[in-house]
Order: sequence, then C-alpha cells, then structure tokens
Amino acid sequence: MQSQDVQEALTYFDKEPDVQALASAYATTTTELSAYFDLCRNSYDERRNYWPGKSRDLRKHGADAFPWEGAADSEAHVIDERINRLTSLCMTALAKSNIRAFPVESHDIARAKVVSGFMKWMVNSGYITRFKQEMEFGANMLFERGIFISYVGWQREDRRFLQNVSLESIAQMAPDVAQAIIDGNQDKNLIGMVMKAFDGVTEKRAKKAISDLRKTGFADVPIIRRQVDAPLVKTLTPDSDFYFPSWTTDPQQAPYCFWRTYMTAQELENKVLTDGWDAGWVEKVIKDFRGVNVHSIEREHEGRRSLSLTDNVYKANDLIEVVTAYQRLIDKEDGAEGIYRTVFHRSFTGDTETRGYALFELMNGYEDYPVVVTRLAEDAKRLYDTHTIPDKLRGIQQQVKVERDSRIDRNSMATLPPIMHPVGNAPSDWGPGRYIPYRRAGEFQFGPQPAYNAGSVEMENTMQQQADRLVGLDTTNPISQQVLQFTVNKYLTHVAEVLRMAFRCFQRFGPDKVLYQVTGVTDPQQLDRGNPDENFDLNITFDVLSTDPENQDNKITQFASLLQFDKNGRINIDSFLDVVASSIDPIMAASILQPAEQAQQQMVKHVSDDLTKISSAIEVPARPNGAQIALQLIQQYVSQPDVQQRMQGDEAFAARIQKYAEQYQFQLQQAQNAQIGRIGTAPASVGGMSTQNL
Repeated sequence: MQSQDVQEALTYFDKEPDVQALASAYATTTTELSAYFDLCRNSYDERRNYWPGKSRDLRKHGADAFPWEGAADSEAHVIDERINRLTSLCMTALAKSNIRAFPVESHDIARAKVVSGFMKWMVNSGYITRFKQEMEFGANMLFERGIFISYVGWQREDRRFLQNVSLESIAQMAPDVAQAIIDGNQDKNLIGMVMKAFDGVTEKRAKKAISDLRKTGFADVPIIRRQVDAPLVKTLTPDSDFYFPSWTTDPQQAPYCFWRTYMTAQELENKVLTDGWDAGWVEKVIKDFRGVNVHSIEREHEGRRSLSLTDNVYKANDLIEVVTAYQRLIDKEDGAEGIYRTVFHRSFTGDTETRGYALFELMNGYEDYPVVVTRLAEDAKRLYDTHTIPDKLRGIQQQVKVERDSRIDRNSMATLPPIMHPVGNAPSDWGPGRYIPYRRAGEFQFGPQPAYNAGSVEMENTMQQQADRLVGLDTTNPISQQVLQFTVNKYLTHVAEVLRMAFRCFQRFGPDKVLYQVTGVTDPQQLDRGNPDENFDLNITFDVLSTDPENQDNKITQFASLLQFDKNGRINIDSFLDVVASSIDPIMAASILQPAEQAQQQMVKHVSDDLTKISSAIEVPARPNGAQIALQLIQQYVSQPDVQQRMQGDEAFAARIQKYAEQYQFQLQQAQNAQIGRIGTAPASVGGMSTQNL
C-alpha cells in the first residue's frame, strides 16, 4: 500500500518531481509484473525450444533420462514456425497495403490527398529511421509476448565536430573581423562574435581559437551539426523496456508508466546538448552508476533466472540504466491535466549537490502517452492478462516432440535392438564384419523390437493442422482465413495509429516544409507543416487472400472484364493499370509507370517525331500503345491545308501516312475483336451509341 505522500506525488503536479516516489512506484510495478515476466520468459524459451537439461547433441542424459540414457530429445519448432509465418504475412501486408488519410473535417479534403502521399513517403523513404524493422520486431512481440508497444516521438540529434578555420577564409568573409584578430585590441567583442558565429562554442574555446589564429593562422572550432530531425518510432518489449502498473486496463488512462533503457556515457553527454538534460545529474550517474549486472539484458528484468541453456549473466561496464517516467498529473489550482516526463535513475534520488532527475517537463500538446499499445487477445480487462502464441501452442508442440522422439527411439531400436546373451558371456564387440565367438548356436540373439506405429505420423499431422487452425493459418478452412484476416487487421490498425501519431509529431515539432517524392511524379512534392490541430483518420487495408497468386489473378481478370461495361468512364484506367502493375512487381511498377499527363505528352512527342520522319521520306512503324491519342494527332496533322496539298501531289508521302495510321487502326480493331470473339458479332448500337449492355 502506498503512503499518502507517495499517492499525492503520483497524482498532483508540483514544481519539482518526487523522484523517491517515482522510484518506489517503479520498483512496485516491476515486482507486481513478475507473473507476466514469467509468461514472457516461458514463451521465449518455448519458441526457441529451450528447456531445462537440454544438451547440444539433442539426447537425454543423466539419472532422469527416459526411456534410457541417450534417448532422443529432439526439437519441434511448431511455435516458431507459425510465429514466423504470421510475422512474414504481417510484413507483406504492410508492404502491399494501401495507406490513405481521410479528413475528419470537410475543409481538410484537399489536403488529405497530399497527406496520404506524405504518409507513404514516410514509410518507404527512410524518413522514419528503421520503421519496417521496428514494425517487424513489434509483430514478433505481439505474437510471442502478447503485447505490441510502440513509442512515437520526435528525434533531434546534434553532434559536435571540430572544424578547421583559417584567418584567410575569415578575411574573405569578414575583413574587419580578421583585422581585429590581428590587431588584438577587441578581444571581448571578438569572443562574442566567435560564439555567435559558431553555435556551441564556449567562451574558453573561443579564446583559444582567437589565440591560435594569431599565432598560426589556423584554429580548430567545434560546431554543432544536426544529424537527425525526424519522427522516432521504437518498438518496446513489454517485459523489459516499458511497464504499466499491473492493474492497468486502459494504458492511456494509467496514472504513470515507465520506459527503462540503457545508454552509454556518450549518449548521456549528448542529451545535455540536444535535450537539455541536467549536466550535474549526467556527471553523477556516469561516475557512480556506470555498469549494470543483468541476466539476458535484452529480454528479462534483472533478477529473473532460467534453468536452461539461455542463462547469460554478465556485466555491461559501459551501460547506464536510465528510467523515463510518464505521468498524468493534475494541477491542484485549476484541475488541468497534463502529461509530464521525468528522467531519473532508480538508485539515485538526489543529494545535497545534485538533483535526483535529469529532466522534468510538461509534454506540451500531448493529451495521451506517446505510445501505442495493442494486445493479441482482448479476452480480459487487465492489460497483462493476455495470451501468447506459445501459450496457445505449448501443449501441441510438446505432443509433436513426444511423437518425434518416440519414432526416433523406435528407429534406434530397429537399427540395433537389444542383444541377448548368456550371463557372463557378453560379446566383446558388435557390428558388421565382427568376429563373435560362441559355444553353441542361439547363444546370441536380438531382443524383441517394437512394432512400427503408423498412427504416430497421423497424430503429428493432426496436431500440426490443429495448430494452424488455432492461429488462422489453415488455408483450407474459411473460418481460419477470417481469423487470419482479423489478426492482420489488428496489426495494421496498430501501424496506422503509429503513423498517425508520427504525423502529429511532424505537425508539432517538424520543419515548416518538407520535400518528398511520390511514385510516378517526377518533381518533388512539398508539404507544409500546417495546423497542429488538424486531424486525419488513417486507413491501412490488406486482404490476406492477396498473397495467393491464383486468387489475385482471378480478381484482376474480373475487374478487367468490367471495362467492357464501363460506357461512362467510371473506371479510372490509369489507376487500374497502377494496381495491376503493382500486384505483379511493386518495385518494377514504380520504375516503369509514369503519370497519365506525362504519358500523354510523351506519346504526342513520339508521334510528332514519327510524322517528322515520315515527312522526310523515312518510313516508321506505329508505337506499341497509345493508338487513340496517335490517331487524333494524325487526324489533326493531315487536316492542315499544306499537308493535304502535299498528300495530293506526293503519293509516296500519302502512302506512308496511310500505312502509319492503318497500323494504329489495326491496334484498335484488335481490341474490338476481343469483344466480338466473346459475343459473336459487333456490339449492338444505335447511331454512335452502344446498346449492347442495356
């Protein structure tokens, strides 16, 4: 039970954070989550086929070996295989999905299309560093540990570099400054000018630079260069990185949560420059709390151990544990609520010389915690009461392992059955070509062999099919496909929320303008940061049947058949071409497809060039596509008075023009013949209007 003071500190805003209360809440949270930590550890081991007593030769040894010493102890990757398949399917869905932003308010309709293109660019261009890798890791966390947590923020990273400057270069840019350095009469003003010209230069460094310039004509000046200014997306493991209180039902309504990470001394020093962390606190933790003793640092909380091959106890001498607390605090004066961030070390709460935290700030503009949380199964209220794929398939994997072990052991018995011999007269050796002495026939013989059990293979196949049904990978079962679509939609919904939050971060913290490239558009597009309060619904869709080539071909064929009924031009042929080409090969489609306007302009240019060659007595063939545009341009060309006059007097020229036009007419005729072949005659029509489909 928390004391009254601790409850007050975790509920209401104060000018200074109560680090001791936060450290206490952090310790309580990690202790109460021990049951979930054990579930994650078991899931980790079961996915990777780790168990107590496992040997590297996959044989049983020791007094507890059953049914005998050296019996089979094989691996059965039932769980790992299905998690990998689900993860691969989710990543395929993300790669092939359609990302669209829909406006929430009517005045954002025009901007929604631009935002959609910007979202696609964020995913595919690397603007969000390691986005796809983080989403892949998140899919593994969702299936293996039951919870997918993504942090979404904005990353600005500056680094100091030494730059060598010369007095000559300064003289070219600012002759007065160079002369003042030589004269040495205005050092106070020069120091300020150097500090202003080179961001990040201290007064001490500025004095040294001026002195070096006078002596040698050169000086090394540290400058700050911005390396990163983009959204930051990180997948956080639910059992070792990010923690909510054990009783949490809605993560965004929790009073506090914690992000534990490990940082190097260099990273901490950089935080002083880029994020305004307290320099005294950084110096203190580097000096007194450097190095961490952990058991498998990447996947389990300190102190939990395993009895399997995964024991990995070591000391990371260069790492420092840092905890970031996010709190939903209320101001006592007006009841206003805010999201606050505090950076601290769980073993240091401050002393007389150094405060106990590196940073305490209001996360301005945030109404929720900067994380997106998704559970694999919403079958219980509490966040950590969730299932995992290893939890579902544990029994099946064990049964499959038993069946495989039994078949291996049976084959071992069939290869070399027990040898029966007189007491005290065991054969000294046994094997092909050996000399075995005996007194009378029948002294040595093989013992009975267990009969082959064909039902073992059938049992394993049944277990494998049941595992597929449980996770939605049974392709023969329509219900299983619905389960799979539900799982993929859950994953894509999480990704959509991550991208929506990344765009909100861009609106709050990003540059005023960003240039981005859209597939099929030559010139870069520009997106203004816009109003930080504007909102968009992000939709990411994917059909799991799209991974079936036969099903995809059927859908494309069905859509293509609709073209003959589209007399009002409702189907956008260019968009249809984009979809078909992308389904064949998205990368190649992005390289060869061009916008419709550009394609029309290019076709006009090609036909114009062809007509120029024809006019010069050079016969050219028709282009392989664009027949309708070509015929329109030819008609306009031959309707000119001077061309008509030449065609009447130059039969060869007229023949070349006619042959060129007839080739395009043949292309159109071939397209019409395809429809005639389907219905048997030319399409019914009245005048110029088709009545075939009325």
